[in-house]
Amino acid sequence: MTSGLRTTTQDAGRPEYTHIGVPIGGALDKAAMRYANSLVGNALQTPVLELTMTGPRLICESAGKVALAGAQFTARVNNLLVDSRQAIELNAGDELSFESPTTGYRGYLAVEGVWQVKTWLGSASALRIGSYELLASAVWRAKDVLETRSAGVTPWPAIVLSPMPSNAIIRAYRGPEYDCLEPSAVAQLIERPISIVAPSNRIGLRTNTALSLTHSAHATEMVSSGVQPGTVQVTHDGQAIILLADAQTIGGYPRVLQCASRSIDDLAQLRVGDQFSLTLLDHPTV
Repeated sequence: MTSGLRTTTQDAGRPEYTHIGVPIGGALDKAAMRYANSLVGNALQTPVLELTMTGPRLICESAGKVALAGAQFTARVNNLLVDSRQAIELNAGDELSFESPTTGYRGYLAVEGVWQVKTWLGSASALRIGSYELLASAVWRAKDVLETRSAGVTPWPAIVLSPMPSNAIIRAYRGPEYDCLEPSAVAQLIERPISIVAPSNRIGLRTNTALSLTHSAHATEMVSSGVQPGTVQVTHDGQAIILLADAQTIGGYPRVLQCASRSIDDLAQLRVGDQFSLTLLDHPTV
């Protein structure tokens, strides 16, 4: 295979280990991961390949099924277009390739069977801390081989609806330090176009905001507190950063908003230059 821009193994991540500082990680668009797995008959939390912007080129060594969800990649088998909205049947020797997505940023490729891959703390997900890969084998490179085996039993049929198209309206509710925002900052942050800027990655999305915090927020040093994927923090210079799955588990910036779970999947499909808006919910919701 050739690897594409960054192709990694991802699953549900490591949510049980945040108390010791391990990021949750896992697929950024978990709805797409579950749907792709359902199309090939896998258990919904089976690992998938997360494709980032450019897909890999894969050679199938034995017959089986694959399925793609998430960003709208164009898929080809032996250079012939195939419908990537359903399971794709492959024969031994077939070549599967992808063109950059027309919409979205990350695709999720499920491969039929039980994956034979290394795990760390119960997850096969790649996780980068700084420049160090904690599970190097989960970052796919040219000539790597993925081995899968039959589950031995047929999984209970999973009824998973196709994910809704990605939405640029991100739903959020008030965070613990929402009152640190000046009224002018609230007006800028809520229901106004916001752009993603570099550097943005699986740790978090940086924005083009310049928000004003109250005098007391500047004068008081905040005690580092728990954060999670979807937390919107505001730095001292007014930049809003939306944390994603590979973010740290505690932070020292005001947590002004918390994105709803479904909107976190939408955030996974935003790239640098894209615009979105935040809409405020009265109560926590999915």
